[in-house]
Amino acid sequence: MDVVVLGHIIIETVVFPDGSVLTPVLGSPAAYSSVAMARLGNRVGLCTKVGKDIPKEFIEVFNRAGVDLKGMRIVGRESTRNKLIYTTPESKRVEYLSKAPDIEFYDIPDTFKEASLFYLCPMDYEVPPRVVEKLANEGKEVVVDLGGYGGATSATHPDGAESKLSVTIEVVSMCGIIKASIEDCRYIFGETHTSEPERHYADKLLTMGAKRVVITLGSKGVYYADMDVNKRFPPLACKAIDPTGAGDAFAAGMIHGYLWDKGDIDTMIMFGQATACCVVERTGGVIPERMPSKEEVQQKLRKEVVNGRD
Repeated sequence: MDVVVLGHIIIETVVFPDGSVLTPVLGSPAAYSSVAMARLGNRVGLCTKVGKDIPKEFIEVFNRAGVDLKGMRIVGRESTRNKLIYTTPESKRVEYLSKAPDIEFYDIPDTFKEASLFYLCPMDYEVPPRVVEKLANEGKEVVVDLGGYGGATSATHPDGAESKLSVTIEVVSMCGIIKASIEDCRYIFGETHTSEPERHYADKLLTMGAKRVVITLGSKGVYYADMDVNKRFPPLACKAIDPTGAGDAFAAGMIHGYLWDKGDIDTMIMFGQATACCVVERTGGVIPERMPSKEEVQQKLRKEVVNGRD
């Protein structure tokens, strides 16, 4: 196994900025990222909990993509359900209608525990810090998306309040790579009026113990920081028609690039950007056909080199 993804998959209702509604839809960072990583050629296992109400066609999506579902458990009647409400193409809020139980360390199948990397991308704290701690103590490489630890997909946000930051700090200090959107950072740390808000937020995360920080900036690109490097990556040229899943597709490509060439920051970030670009140029939600192959992403990157970005 190359990557094990932990997080709830959800039955989602999407409300777009123009008021149009799409439901029921398979959603969540765990769904998008696991299918995208599998399409890139990674051996991916998914750990999640769902209810008996999960549509069979949702399960078939993962089977068609080649995602290993040994870590999926059916517990109770209800899966996690929500409303994903886009106020703008790059700004959203989430309302939860029901939730499946938390995902614990013992929910990870033994066959998954030798994976190269664990990607934790909860919707709303459903992967507790004790799971992160257990993985870290066993020497596992862990990447975390902060959207579900107080960020944009969480029902409650710290918003800079120290008393509410404890869970986020605990998680951040135990992980190799922290991925967050600029929107997540605003929800977690509150607004900042500095000229470079992404650098301000990255410095906070590094102070909290993060080793590597990746902040996605939507249409403005990506910001990377560690204790020695600060680097801004401009956006790739994309003809976007559907922004849904862009951040999760970026994470999938970033992780693939990281596993492919661990020592190269540019490879990691630009592979993530190109993966997201391929996804937003198509529509259809979480389906294998929307996700690019490794060859398609490489072709997108070659075009960037031809156009002057190297």
